[in-house]
Amino acid sequence: LSACSKPLDYFSYVSELRHDIFLAETDSLSLRIYGVKKESPYLSDGIPDEVSSRTEIYLVAPSGNQTYSVCFSIDGESHGGEMSYDNVKGEYYYFCSLDISGQTEIACVLTCADEQQELTAKSVKDENTMTAQSALQTLITAEQELFDSLTDKYGFAGEIYVRLLYEENAYYYIGVIDRNGNTTAYLLNASSGKLLAKRQS
Repeated sequence: LSACSKPLDYFSYVSELRHDIFLAETDSLSLRIYGVKKESPYLSDGIPDEVSSRTEIYLVAPSGNQTYSVCFSIDGESHGGEMSYDNVKGEYYYFCSLDISGQTEIACVLTCADEQQELTAKSVKDENTMTAQSALQTLITAEQELFDSLTDKYGFAGEIYVRLLYEENAYYYIGVIDRNGNTTAYLLNASSGKLLAKRQS
């Protein structure tokens, strides 16, 4: 790349982004809400496509043979509906086309039979959590060789997944997929940006 060309925006090659996680729990229920942006159709082929925002809600309940509905409000507008059940994962789920970035908590009403339960799912992010953009930039700086090897005058020959994860602490999973479908996956501490693991497949 010539000295006067502007630096490549690698974030524009992100074809899957999980930018937010909200959690709520009671004695018997566990609720997770993900704010994501995904390409459609969703293909791990090294070629990024246009992404659209969606909200994914998952509920773990004592039994899978009930009917649950979820209702929540974002910026004064109500959303929700009946949840489906995934037998393999043992959880209920509800997806909709909605951007929930910028929220710090989401108040939900869960309805099962005639019973309603109110849960407020709170963001796992705090003031120390890096943005997805800064996490990716931290990785590019640390793994410059990989990104340089996939970059030429035409741009970046691959696609990137960035997923916020939460397991007692917040982490970022970043996957770099080349045109041959090879994936180099990284795990970063979401507060410090420290590289914790690297795996190739």
